[in-house]
Amino acid sequence: MIILIDIGNSRTKYRIVDEIRSSPITAVTNALIDNEYLSKYFTDACKVIVASVSEDKLANSINRWCQTNDIAYRQVISEMKKNKVINAYQQPNQLGVDRWLALVGAAELFPNKNVLIIDAGTATTVDLLASSGKHQGGWILAGVTTLISSVLSQTVHVQANDTEKESLSFGFNTSQNVHNAARAATVGAINLAISHAQQQGLVLDEVILTGGNGMSLSTLLSYQNKVQDDLVLRGLQAYI
Repeated sequence: MIILIDIGNSRTKYRIVDEIRSSPITAVTNALIDNEYLSKYFTDACKVIVASVSEDKLANSINRWCQTNDIAYRQVISEMKKNKVINAYQQPNQLGVDRWLALVGAAELFPNKNVLIIDAGTATTVDLLASSGKHQGGWILAGVTTLISSVLSQTVHVQANDTEKESLSFGFNTSQNVHNAARAATVGAINLAISHAQQQGLVLDEVILTGGNGMSLSTLLSYQNKVQDDLVLRGLQAYI
C-alpha cells in the first residue's frame, strides 16, 4: 500500500491507497505524528509520498522513519509541468506545493474544464486553472480565522467569541461584526475572482472549495460551487 501525506501548518491529512481502493481521509495534529504513530499505522506501506507547507521537521522525521524501515519515500515539490497542468510561476518551486497539488488534483477530477480553486485554510488561496491545463495565476490572502485573530490581537477593546454562526449580515455586536466582516471580505474576494476570470473570457465550469473553512464559505457563496476536501491528496495521487 501507498501512503499519501499532506502536512499542513498545524494538521496533517493522509490517505492509504492500494490496488483496490483509497481509504477515507485521516486528519491528525502534527504533534501526534512521531515514530510510534508511524510504526502503528504505516508499517505495511511500500511507499510514502509527502507534500508539506510546514517547516521541514516533520517531513524529515517521516523520511528518516521510512529509511529505517526500508520504505520508499518521496517529497513532492511544485514543478513547471505535471500531466496537462502548466505552472504560471516563472520560478515554479515558489508556488506553494498545496496550491500546485490542488491544481493537479482539479485537472484530474475536472478534465478540460475552467476551474476556480479556493483553498480556505490558515491562508485563503485562489487559483484559476484553464481548460487547457494552464495555470492562470491567483491570489493569497489571510484566512478567515487569521483575519479575525489579526483584528483581535491588534486592538485592545475589540473582543469576539468563537461561536458565531456563518453570516454575511451586518452584526449587532462586536463579535458578530468581526466574524461576519472576515467572512464578507473572503466571499467578496472570491466573487471578485469569479468576475475577473469571466473578464478574461473564461467561462467557469467549476468553483471548487477545499480546506478547513471550505464548507462554511460554500454556504455563503451565491455562485454554484463544490466542496472537495481531498483536492491536495488527489493531486498527490498523480505522483504514484
